[in-house]
Amino acid sequence: MNQGLRVVLAEDEPAVAAAVGEQLRALGHHLVGEAETGEEAVRLAAEQRPDVIVMDIRMPDCDGIEAARRIAESCPAPVVFLTGHFDEELVAGAVASGGLAYLLKPAASAQLRAALELAHTRFHEMKDMKEHIARLNRALEARKLVARAKGILMQRYELTEHEAHRRMQQEASRSNVKLAELANSILAAEAVVAQSSGAGKPARAAGGKEAS
Repeated sequence: MNQGLRVVLAEDEPAVAAAVGEQLRALGHHLVGEAETGEEAVRLAAEQRPDVIVMDIRMPDCDGIEAARRIAESCPAPVVFLTGHFDEELVAGAVASGGLAYLLKPAASAQLRAALELAHTRFHEMKDMKEHIARLNRALEARKLVARAKGILMQRYELTEHEAHRRMQQEASRSNVKLAELANSILAAEAVVAQSSGAGKPARAAGGKEAS
């Protein structure tokens, strides 16, 4: 890690906060906010948008696990949890809330460095993965739209699939729009035509006869 990280520290014990803050600065990181409660941690996360948050699990007002959940929902950032003693239930809650690393107090500087690097790296790997999945989903939805639009052109103009696709490509290029945008336009136009056709049909009375 070449440059220091912007860190928010949430710790309600002054002596621990001072010690961890000194460690962070010695490691080359930048302490951009300090919180003594979970509520303050949530506020600072939103205001400062830190690279990582170092958070005590047990804090007044709103504990670290609940604070991490709220931060993950509103302004996601990697969280390194601090805890005074190992507790499987607490650790499970920390992981479920989005915590990417945890440390037992007092943590050595080498442990703190490793935890920060791990949390920061994992967070961005997960973020990249989510963005990749979102792009794949958008591409899949676009292909579905194009396929439906091709089907309309094939039926309306008696085209082959290749001919319909080629016609759409040419029109998209001429109009300087994406293929999916053109497909949306075709589907919207088809919906209007279908609605107009339906509205123009005479009403039928019970028994299937046209109403007079």
